This record gives sequence, structure tokens and C-alpha cells, in this order.
Amino acid sequence: MNQSQASRRSGITGFTLVEVMVASGIAAMTTVAMLGFYITNYKIGFVNQERNRINADMREFTSQLIRDGRSANYFVLYDSIEVDARNKAADRQLDGESGDLLVFVSTRETTSITAPVLIEGYVAYYRAKEQDSPDGLAPVRRYATTLKTPVSGPIETLLPDQSSLAMGDLVIELSRGLADERLFYNFWGRSVMVNGQIHHGNDAKRVTETYNFTISPRG
Repeated sequence: MNQSQASRRSGITGFTLVEVMVASGIAAMTTVAMLGFYITNYKIGFVNQERNRINADMREFTSQLIRDGRSANYFVLYDSIEVDARNKAADRQLDGESGDLLVFVSTRETTSITAPVLIEGYVAYYRAKEQDSPDGLAPVRRYATTLKTPVSGPIETLLPDQSSLAMGDLVIELSRGLADERLFYNFWGRSVMVNGQIHHGNDAKRVTETYNFTISPRG
């Protein structure tokens, strides 16, 4: 093989520095484009997944409120689950006021003059703001009880302590109250409005939807 043949073969099989740099640049741009496409689709999928979870929470919450509200004879509303905020009738939030503890009360009438109405049970919904939650997000829980023996007297004497309430079933993982930063609103003393946000996701990406629902006990 003479020198000219070797030169021609070298030109066919080799790559110049410019060609290598161009190919590397194209490969890098393709990788970046594919990575961006993946990240965008991941974010869209994540948001859609969290919105589906929020919608499921809304359906379940609405179903429970309808069932408990329509089974109750009346409701009482308190500012919070703190004992000092719900241990006497004067603590009840009246028309136009809001709170984070809602109690549906079920009663039955009697022929007794001294105790014409007896409490048979109650269902409490409460939003307990955590001390380490400066953003105002907190879970919503449900605590229900049926009394073995119906009793008379104010509902305040029957509500459990705060630690017992904290054992209630989780209904909403994270929520924020929009009624003066509370979740429930007393509407004309006859209905209760749930006004808040439901959150899902993580600290890096929060997905939220506003939830509004009104329920009236059967009376």
C-alpha cells in the first residue's frame, strides 16, 4: 500500500475534530430536549394524579356530610377543638360566625316534662391546625359516637377530650379554611357551609382546589 492509498483510507474512516464537536452538540441538544419533554410530562401526570385524589376526597367528604347532616337534628359550631373553645354553650359560633369544629347532633323526643329531648349521638368534624404548620394547612378528621343510653343536657358535656378527638378518622389529608381562616361557616343558624381548600402533593409542588358545600340538618 503506497502513501496515497493510506491517506485516502484515513480520510474515509476517520472524523475531524469539527465533526466530533458537531455530533456531540447535536446529541447534547437531543438529550436536553428529551429530558425536558420527560419532565414536562411527569409534571402534567403528577398534577393530574393529585387532582384526581382531590376529586375523590371531595366526593367522599360530600357523601359523609350529606349522610351525617341529614341524620342529625341540629348542629353546633365551635371555634376550634381546644377545650376552652367548646366547653360551654356560650362558646357556640352563631349566625355569620365560623369555626373549625362542627358537631351534628342526633336527638329523640320523649314524653318527659323534665327531659323532653334526649341526645342519642353526635358526629364531629374538625380541622386541627398543627403547631408546626405556619402555612395554615391541617387535616380534617371525623369522630362519631352513639350513646348506649340517651341523655339530656347540653352537648358540650358529652364531647370528648382533645386527645380522643385526635383519634378520629382522617377525612381530608390537608386543608385550609377560607371562612376567616376557619373551615365551617354558620349560615343563618340553619345551615353550615364548608368553605376551604383541599391540598395534595408535596412541598415542591402543591395541587389545590377550593371546596364549597352547604348542608342543613333535618331539624
